[in-house]
Amino acid sequence: MKLIGLVLLALIALSVLIWGFGAWRLSRLASGLRAEILSTPPGEVPDLPAPVRDWARRMGAMPGAARVEFDQRAEMELKPGGGWQAITARQVIGLGAPDFLWQAEMRLGPVPLVRVIDAHVGGRGLLTVRALGALPIGTVQGPDADLGEAMRYLAELPWAPDAALSNPALRWQVLAPDHWRVGLDGGAAVDLFLDAAGDVVRISAKARPATDPQGQPTTYDWEGHFTDHAQIGGRRIPRRGEVGYIRDGTYAPYFRGEITEYRVLR
Repeated sequence: MKLIGLVLLALIALSVLIWGFGAWRLSRLASGLRAEILSTPPGEVPDLPAPVRDWARRMGAMPGAARVEFDQRAEMELKPGGGWQAITARQVIGLGAPDFLWQAEMRLGPVPLVRVIDAHVGGRGLLTVRALGALPIGTVQGPDADLGEAMRYLAELPWAPDAALSNPALRWQVLAPDHWRVGLDGGAAVDLFLDAAGDVVRISAKARPATDPQGQPTTYDWEGHFTDHAQIGGRRIPRRGEVGYIRDGTYAPYFRGEITEYRVLR
């Protein structure tokens, strides 16, 4: 019996060690990505179309800001029909380059059931998911992740209007007074649609990399909606947003979130 007890203690100690190492690696990964985002200073955009410049200024954007950071209360449907799960998240968006880092948690009381890092930094996309905040479930990298995460950066520009004035990588086209397209070298592009008040209320994109219900790689057209525009943290931004894929002609959201705290930093 004594031997069995020692073996159980050893197994528990080993499990704690493995969990601790996994949690440390995830924290180190997030810290490295964040440091890279913070190392990129804001740039200048000399040829910005006048309607885009005017929109950015109406939103309160100013040259010289380096990043925005915000907290979210949100929910996700991880698989179609799988039910919505509550999460909390924190995000940093670079304003001088197309970089972002999104860290999310799904918790049961004090226990982190799932932790997620979603990022686009230095032209590379990354999605990694960990059970209990440490144990790898899956990681997505490569060309599809690079493109998909670049498209996410573009789609979230309504939450980072300063990037219009400070990110020289952005390529803007004014297709109509209420319809703009913003892209990056390499193929990522997203359409932005404005309402009569001049707020971005919808985004759309063609053929965003995704996985089908069987987990196989595919592409879907992509759509998002922004609502509840208000002044928060010195900027006029949409407090709420959702995004989803269009499957068989039907829009199905998989993320819905609300901004709870918002900061613009230099």
